[in-house]
Amino acid sequence: INSFINNFILKNPQVIEKALQNLNLERSKNNFEIALTELRKIPNPKLSSTNSDVTIYEFFDYNCGYCKSVMQNIFNVYKKDKKVEIVFVEYPILSNSSLSAAKASLAARNQKKYFEFHSKLMKHTGKIDDKLLLSFAKDLKIDTKKLKSDYSNEKLMLIINKNREIANRLNLRGTPAFIIGNKIYPGAMSEKDIKKAIALERKR
Repeated sequence: INSFINNFILKNPQVIEKALQNLNLERSKNNFEIALTELRKIPNPKLSSTNSDVTIYEFFDYNCGYCKSVMQNIFNVYKKDKKVEIVFVEYPILSNSSLSAAKASLAARNQKKYFEFHSKLMKHTGKIDDKLLLSFAKDLKIDTKKLKSDYSNEKLMLIINKNREIANRLNLRGTPAFIIGNKIYPGAMSEKDIKKAIALERKR
């Protein structure tokens, strides 16, 4: 029997190649499902309703021009489709100021100002520094003393580091990147593209 199997493999190497491809595909699928399960546990900011049926995860960086260009698309989709849940995944990878901005935004969430702070940063096209972050906080009537205290809370870095870990596991090397349902969409997406991806997920 062993001799027969050995001869069969030698004459049909494509069988082994196909088996390895299927194995890698299965491993990739399992890795994605595990990563998605872990991502759901991270307390990232979100917009949702009780009857949401599709979740969109957006991995972004405040210094990313493409991320800024899709912000309004994301908000437009949510306004028009209340069955969509949007999860904002802070993924600062471009510079130290990206990390500062991410931590400041998460700190602003403790004063229920995350989305206002997020929007101001995404609309800003210049340099991001501590002076700018404090200026935005004052504009939004955020308690800056509390903001500075919350900014130093290690729980914020825990969220960011977990986001980075998930991104690395999924081989997300740039921003923006989206997960819509069970599919990864790297790069910027138009409002039409996002709606199409949502429709495909609902159909699936």
